[in-house]
Amino acid sequence: MSGENDLFFIGKNEQRPHEKTMAKSVNDTFEKMGFMAAQPTDEEAPPANTLAVSIDILAPIKARMFFSAPQQLGWALAENLYGLEDLTMEAVADMMSELLNTISGHLMSEIMPDQQFNLSVPKLCETMPSEQGKTFVYHFNIDNKGIITIVLSNNSY
Repeated sequence: MSGENDLFFIGKNEQRPHEKTMAKSVNDTFEKMGFMAAQPTDEEAPPANTLAVSIDILAPIKARMFFSAPQQLGWALAENLYGLEDLTMEAVADMMSELLNTISGHLMSEIMPDQQFNLSVPKLCETMPSEQGKTFVYHFNIDNKGIITIVLSNNSY
C-alpha cells in the first residue's frame, strides 16, 4: 500500500519523496548537533575529494541512505561538533555516521510514527549508488560552507 506513510511516497508539488520532511530532518539534525543551518539547494557538491557513509533501513521496509560531503566540509563539521581541531579521518567518519544515523531516525519517525523501524550501523562507503531502481538525491547548503548530498535508494542490498 502506497501512501504518505510510505518512505518513497512523492507528494503533490514534490520531485522527490518527502522533500519537506527530509529537509526538516536534515536541518533539525544539523542545528541540534552542529549549530549550523541546512538549506535545500539545487546546487551540487563537486564530486572530487568527498567522504561518504551509508545506513541500511532494515524494517519495516528495505532502503539505504547515503550521506556525502566534501572532505573539507566534513572536517569543518567534525571540528564544530567535537570542538577539536586535531581530528583523525576516523573521527570525521564517525561524526558523519552519527549525523546520518540521526537524520535517518528522524526521517523514519516522522514518516512512520506508529511503526517500529530498524536501522543498521552506519558505515563508510567508497561510492554513492547508481541510478538503478528508485534513487532520489537531495542537496543541502550547510551554512554557506559547502554542499552535502543525501541519497535515498530502494535498491536491493
